[in-house]
Amino acid sequence: MIRTKMQIVIVVIVIVFEGMLEANRQIQWPKTRNAIQKDEEWMKERSHESRAQINSVKRSNTNTPPSSVAFTYKIYDDTDEISVGDTVKFDTQIFDNTGSFDPSTGEFTAPSCGMYVFMLNIRSNQGKVCWIDIIKDGGERLATAFAQSSDKVHDGDSTFLTIYLKEGDKVWTKNHGYQGTVCTIDFDSSFAGFRLN
Repeated sequence: MIRTKMQIVIVVIVIVFEGMLEANRQIQWPKTRNAIQKDEEWMKERSHESRAQINSVKRSNTNTPPSSVAFTYKIYDDTDEISVGDTVKFDTQIFDNTGSFDPSTGEFTAPSCGMYVFMLNIRSNQGKVCWIDIIKDGGERLATAFAQSSDKVHDGDSTFLTIYLKEGDKVWTKNHGYQGTVCTIDFDSSFAGFRLN
């Protein structure tokens, strides 16, 4: 008899416990669903706010000049012969945060006015003499790098300058032509510039 009463008590406890679990499930799931919905709504609001902020920054960037301007390009492979007066086309981008340098033309176009620094590093191929100028709109020579390599040894030179540019001014490099000679420069040559803030 005690055993039967004990079994009945256990059965009752199990039934009560299962009832409590079911009641708890019915209470907890709607809360969880509501919490998930609230979280989803919150994330959507933040997403719209973020998109609005990004669009605002994009709009403001089209109306104001970039806060910094910097580029560095190099020669991918030794150049073909560069004739006297031809532009040196630095074709491999290392860094260009504004896209202001066009490797297809070899020209930098100032996106805004300010003081700019330009650096030119050349290394002539063996047996070649290279006189490369940094040029500004109107053909004004700003700086020169000169390298004269022997048949066995490369020679290099570097130059830099600081100049004030107006928006839209162009700067590039060209073969000055030492005594009317063509030149070739190798892949260690580079052209870089940045605006002083």
